[in-house]
Amino acid sequence: MLTRTAQPRRPRSGGRLRAAAVALLGVLAVSACGLDPNTPAPSERPSGSPRPSPELGIDWGRSAPVERPDEAFVRATPTPGPTERSDIVRSGHPLHFPGQAIMADVEGSPDGGFVSVGYVYPGWRPVAWTSADAVTWSLSRMGTTEFTFPVALAVRGSTIVAVGRSGTRPLAWSSADGRTWQEHDVPTLGTNGVAERITTAIATPSGFLAGGSVGPELFERHARFWMSADGNTWQPVADDDAAFADAEVRSIVPWGTGFVAVGVLGSGQRPTGSVAWTSPDGQHWTRIDAPDLLLGRAVALLIAPFGGLVAVGSDLNEHEAFVWLSEDGSSWRLVPGEASRQYHGKVRMTDVVAVGSHLVAIGNYVGLQRGTATSWVTSDGLHWRRSRDAPVLEQGEPYAVTTGGPGLIAVGSFGAPDDYIPTVWLSPSN
Repeated sequence: MLTRTAQPRRPRSGGRLRAAAVALLGVLAVSACGLDPNTPAPSERPSGSPRPSPELGIDWGRSAPVERPDEAFVRATPTPGPTERSDIVRSGHPLHFPGQAIMADVEGSPDGGFVSVGYVYPGWRPVAWTSADAVTWSLSRMGTTEFTFPVALAVRGSTIVAVGRSGTRPLAWSSADGRTWQEHDVPTLGTNGVAERITTAIATPSGFLAGGSVGPELFERHARFWMSADGNTWQPVADDDAAFADAEVRSIVPWGTGFVAVGVLGSGQRPTGSVAWTSPDGQHWTRIDAPDLLLGRAVALLIAPFGGLVAVGSDLNEHEAFVWLSEDGSSWRLVPGEASRQYHGKVRMTDVVAVGSHLVAIGNYVGLQRGTATSWVTSDGLHWRRSRDAPVLEQGEPYAVTTGGPGLIAVGSFGAPDDYIPTVWLSPSN
């Protein structure tokens, strides 16, 4: 089974509307978009009756098939032919499709298109995808080192920065176009070989700010922050034993003249709650142990169009998608539960984006084994409407979302738990 690493989240920047609307809506027209349960199926609707218009954040289609890495789970052949590679690790699992990879994050690129980063199995090597229109996605290599995971993106001016880890060390990459990448070492604070990882990054007026943690993969974590003026040279923020204890940074946003961050408490194997931090400069952080944050896993943070901050995630057992609201980054309250965010199995929000006066969160729910991608829309942060179920969402795990094209772009994988096929979902604008 291909195992997905934990996905950090970070704030979403606005995307662009572009001429791809025509091409995308063509894709959506032939995709199986979900309908309201009370809406008659196409065969049951009266002849000539109009098809319901797709709704932003409620109805989804897929892009054209994303380019896949050829070395991942290629179908085995008894004897390689003259044009077939024999150096590829092949899988005998009958359900594994070729081209396994995970798209972990997505952003608008400086050229007006889009860029996504992720990793490919076997070997866990870093890869990136680019698209001019959100419909067609091309694959590029970011490096050849195994066990290397770019998991988050930040874009500032003409510079694209990806962050993550390689083995036990934090790592960053920079690019001008999303196709050619330069790798950059990220200094640590000298923790004697204990693993450090970057999980999130944002662009700031003076450069870039990243967050993550130090600690063994499955055990206790300790929060870390890094800063860079150009995305190439990074410096770790001085440790604060009390403020950073037992935590991993998952998302950061600018707030006033400073920053707010949220993270998860506990170990890599068993989260025990969440925590927030505020900072005037990215270098000095005040810890916020709000009681309501201790009730769940806060993994994505956003400045809300209706004011204040919104964090999303799940309860500790992932039986309900959780939402927290804050007016200042210091006091937090958990939004009361509602049926649209609850499920009898697992359910979680993984990312959130602002679109006009609304927020759209993405995530998935899982019954006995196979999951289904889903999303929620709100205008106040208190009441969330869940997307309609549709065939294009089945077995989907979306990890990140941004605005662009004529609506929204979500990236992730399809086919879990047996396969992880890189996938892009698209939601139209009204």
